[in-house]
Amino acid sequence: MEEAFQIGIYWAHTNTVHKSKALKLVHDLTSPRWKEGTSSVVVTLDEEGYVEVDIALGAYPGKQKVCQFCVSSVVRHGVQILQIEDRTILVNNTPYSIHYRPLLTNHVLGGCEQVCEMPEGTVFTLPPSEDSSLAKPCSVPCWDLLQTSVQGKVEFPLPVRHMIFSLFLRPDAGVGTTAWSVPTPLRPDLPRQSLSIPVDQVSGGGLSSRAIVLTYQEHLGVTYMTLNEDPCPRMLIENKCPVSLLLKENVKEIPRTEVYCYPLPANCSLHHELYYHIYSFPECRQREQLPTLRLKTMSDNSTTNWTDPIDINCPGTQVVFLPGFGCLYIHVSYESGTLVLSLAPEGSVDAVINQHRRSSKLSVRVLLSEASVALSDDITNPSGSMELLRLTLTKLLLSLVPAPISLPAELADDSAMASSSFSALKTDATLIEIYCYSLQVDNQLYNRTSFHFPILLCQDHRGASEPDGSWSSDVNPTVSPEVLEEFKHSCFLQLRMTLTGDRHTVEEVSFQLQPARVYIEDTFVYYIKTLFDTYIPSRPGESKRGREPGAALILPAQVVDSVQALVHPVRLQKLTIQPVHLLVSIHASLKLYIASDHTPLSFSVFERGPLFTTARQLVHALAMHYAAGALFRAGWVVGSLEILGSPASLVRSIGNGVSDFFRLPYEGLTRGPGAFVSGVSRGTTSFVKHISKGTLTSITNLATSLARNMDRLSLDEEHYTRQEEWRRELPESLGDGLRQGLSRLGISLLGAVAGIVDQPMQNFQKNWEMQSSAGSKAKGVISGVGKGIVGVFTKPIGGAAELVSQTGYGILHGAGLWQLPKQLYLPAEEKSALASNSHLKYVWKMLQSLGRPELHMALEVTIVSGSGQEYAGCLLLTSEVLFVVSLCEDTQQQAFPITEVECQQDPEQQGQLTLTLQQQTVTSDTEGDGVRERLSEQQYQRLVDYVIRASQFLSPSPASLQLQPPVTLAEAPLSVTKCYRYMVDPVFAKVFVSKFTIVKNKALRIGFH
Repeated sequence: MEEAFQIGIYWAHTNTVHKSKALKLVHDLTSPRWKEGTSSVVVTLDEEGYVEVDIALGAYPGKQKVCQFCVSSVVRHGVQILQIEDRTILVNNTPYSIHYRPLLTNHVLGGCEQVCEMPEGTVFTLPPSEDSSLAKPCSVPCWDLLQTSVQGKVEFPLPVRHMIFSLFLRPDAGVGTTAWSVPTPLRPDLPRQSLSIPVDQVSGGGLSSRAIVLTYQEHLGVTYMTLNEDPCPRMLIENKCPVSLLLKENVKEIPRTEVYCYPLPANCSLHHELYYHIYSFPECRQREQLPTLRLKTMSDNSTTNWTDPIDINCPGTQVVFLPGFGCLYIHVSYESGTLVLSLAPEGSVDAVINQHRRSSKLSVRVLLSEASVALSDDITNPSGSMELLRLTLTKLLLSLVPAPISLPAELADDSAMASSSFSALKTDATLIEIYCYSLQVDNQLYNRTSFHFPILLCQDHRGASEPDGSWSSDVNPTVSPEVLEEFKHSCFLQLRMTLTGDRHTVEEVSFQLQPARVYIEDTFVYYIKTLFDTYIPSRPGESKRGREPGAALILPAQVVDSVQALVHPVRLQKLTIQPVHLLVSIHASLKLYIASDHTPLSFSVFERGPLFTTARQLVHALAMHYAAGALFRAGWVVGSLEILGSPASLVRSIGNGVSDFFRLPYEGLTRGPGAFVSGVSRGTTSFVKHISKGTLTSITNLATSLARNMDRLSLDEEHYTRQEEWRRELPESLGDGLRQGLSRLGISLLGAVAGIVDQPMQNFQKNWEMQSSAGSKAKGVISGVGKGIVGVFTKPIGGAAELVSQTGYGILHGAGLWQLPKQLYLPAEEKSALASNSHLKYVWKMLQSLGRPELHMALEVTIVSGSGQEYAGCLLLTSEVLFVVSLCEDTQQQAFPITEVECQQDPEQQGQLTLTLQQQTVTSDTEGDGVRERLSEQQYQRLVDYVIRASQFLSPSPASLQLQPPVTLAEAPLSVTKCYRYMVDPVFAKVFVSKFTIVKNKALRIGFH
């Protein structure tokens, strides 16, 4: 198709076919596009692209319609496919039937001083979504074209799309503009808008609305708009006045779209979203003041003035004068993050102010002396479980208390405003506090592989000594408020969260971290990433388009993901992360060994609020904040490189020594001569200590970096691996350092000489085993000779540097000037053969004969036989039978009916369970083999008890009493009692006995089940 073509629609009202602009396909992508684009009549379409097409219907002004399409082109298997689809798709994810009117206009709808009046137009309906299936996307058939009546007055160069919505059953049945929402502009820069859609009035009540979220997403030329119930409305306005009001927002900047006045009918309760809220989403800004509002009465008298500006930033009650009405009381409060604005006349102000009451709450504190969480690998290693990481928390305090009432700074200074705002702040907020005195993340793979750091994160050294002893019921920080505050202040990690009254919404988050040390190496990061890729396989690649041409209409995956993020945003009144100070050590082992030793990084406070944004935008703001902080410290990062000798660490140590040399004597001078002499002594000692430590550390780091790089450049993998394993054994004294350094220097010299012969022989042997050609063998021998010659120069240099490095580490360790943090716990090895059996194994393998097996508990025990022998077993408690399984043979040994056995815990030996089985003996073969079912002892006792209790309510006649022989109870059938003993953990024994009692009572129909 080389010629241009058009798309036409038959319009029955005028009996004509209306056509679009001409479209022309462009096949040669290298052709000059600007030549064909000069004409406004022809629109070009690439082989892989899309264009927007509009078709106007009708010829009468005010009655015209516009149909909008998207024409896309794709190439599949050498065939070019043209697809024509509606440009606007609507999805109703609400359980309500929503009416809407699409509008296209080239001028402003209404004015800033009056209500927006909409002319009559076509009304379409979106069916409600069903819970059992996904919502069905619906296309917008056509748009009403609204043109200005003034000739030549065009305010917008292109028509702007608007929509109005209603939840009334019949919105055009004489209800006027109150049945429709305010016109909503559809723009790409407004991805989320909260609509206030009016609903039918309840008998005797005023107008109300529902908060509906309208999301806007564009994908390959098609606009997708979804309607969802708003889980977090921005504002709720309650007009308790008997007159209708008009609300206007004072916009601070030049608006990017129209800002309409919002009508408030009498006695209504309507949702609302300010223009400030719409255009600021999803930006993460610093705290800004909400714009002021103005009110006026809706009357025919156009001279009615507006009220003075109303400040809604501070909760409380204020009084304004409303022209034409009188005094108006405005109450501002927050409920679950929603700003509630109540407008009431003078008579009903008390009911509005006193509607929020604080309820009584319970305070809970949980103290943990230590908590440890380990991340283990049970997949890649079939022989057993292997620990990867371990997080250890020491002295953890979890607190749940009612949130204290704190007034803003601007209100605390004004006592009158503070008293009026106190009632507004009486909410049922809950404060959750988490305090941790010490935190450490251990690398549990340090002892298995050649990683450099045994830990990943720990706290920096404290000036004050850690309090001795662990917590107990008598010794804990909650004994007094002073001790508790002191403990909170000294904690390494502090997290505070404020929940609203519904217990589901987080209102404020505050996080503080004391100075910490971070150790990162790239080999460990790559190893963990590879493991997680093994745990969580990547999803198969998705197609670029949401659907193939000709397929059913579905939403693209990108649109669905974006909608979920827009409908459920991150909402916080305040997010605060206190300044963070880190000492970061990084080891990168790529082509060259590059390391940074204890680089100081400082990040300023991160504070945002109120937050109403997406999770992606919040992460972006955090990343930019901390990336900027790291960029400002780039000089310290470069100065901390070990390959340069860590000059930054040397300068920092010298600075600390000089500071102590002058500071300590000055502090002692203020306390007396004795303290001055002591200060001089301590200052001099600190000066010498810091200078010695800085100099030795700088030389040692330089030597270590040089030795590692020389080992890499030797091209001998065996030599490099051996040296890395030896470096993990750090010397404890100067003697150890000299001994290890000299031995490694000797090994390096020997390896340099032997490598000339060893490297060619290794390559020749490798090629011989692979049965390579003669040319490959010769090439391998030559390569080995080259590696050997390189090792002659690199290995002695690396050995000499290793001698200096080990000697420096020995001096630093021996003098106590340098110490690498150690793991708190060694990794625990769990063999798969020694692991306990899963309850699913018993359900699938042994309990299928029960029909619908219900395993209440599986308890591993030690079975004690009658002869005193002990072997491993397991008790399986089901609803009807108690099974005894031998773990050695993996078979069922015994099965007891629940109603026939008693399970008790030995009071003298808490770790012993006793099962008592009572079996009846059959006295007669005839009775034993008969069809009558023998009663168990429990059933017999219950029958006897029932007969005795029921006989109390019988009133026999005197004659029957004289003739009736005395009643004697039958003897209980003889029974044989057998006891079985099992050894078990006392804690699990109590749980098992409790569950056994519950299951048995249910089987015997005792109690409520």
